[in-house]
Amino acid sequence: MDEKAPVTRLNTAGMTELAVILAQAADADLHRRVVVGIAGIAGSGKSTLAQQLAGALGQRAVFLPMDGFHRPNAELDAQGWRSRKGAPWTYDAAAYGATLERFADMQNTGAFPVYCREAHEPVPGDQPVTADTRVIVTEGQYLLYDHDDWRGVANVLTHRWWLEMSRTHAQAWLMQRDTSVGRTVAQAQAKYANNDALNTTLVQDAKLPAQRVLKWPD
Repeated sequence: MDEKAPVTRLNTAGMTELAVILAQAADADLHRRVVVGIAGIAGSGKSTLAQQLAGALGQRAVFLPMDGFHRPNAELDAQGWRSRKGAPWTYDAAAYGATLERFADMQNTGAFPVYCREAHEPVPGDQPVTADTRVIVTEGQYLLYDHDDWRGVANVLTHRWWLEMSRTHAQAWLMQRDTSVGRTVAQAQAKYANNDALNTTLVQDAKLPAQRVLKWPD
């Protein structure tokens, strides 16, 4: 856990606290949008939390996930990276950071890509950043990854939050997700060992400090 960073339990009171923090930050600067980044290992519940926070803020917030910046499968195949899809180099970190920076400016509005689980490719999203949007909620494994390609993303974030979860619990959730979409238990275990576990180690071994640590209720 990040030393001296405040810890918020994600119960009702904790979620209200986070929503108030973001609402107050949005009111404090009328020229820049608040960009809050929720980082954490795969399977920690980042997207669930990000969607809940964006929903709590209503029309003032939009959820802009990192997964929309996966590199296309054709590029992954050409580079021989398909088996490591989800590793940091299989995302376009520069485009992701540039998109966050563009939408941090209140003058800019428009659409952004999202990841389609059916096509397994990035596609245009249907919830654009509008003139009413004051908070961008984004999430992903690599938002605090201390690497040349990713520091630009961390630098855009108004708030850097880390969602804490043990590897054991995260692995169990990933196994459940992978078997629910048709993988056998053996295939899910191999995917975790040969990809997800490697990415988790990268994230945990080279992480920039978070300003706040978040924990799901016990």
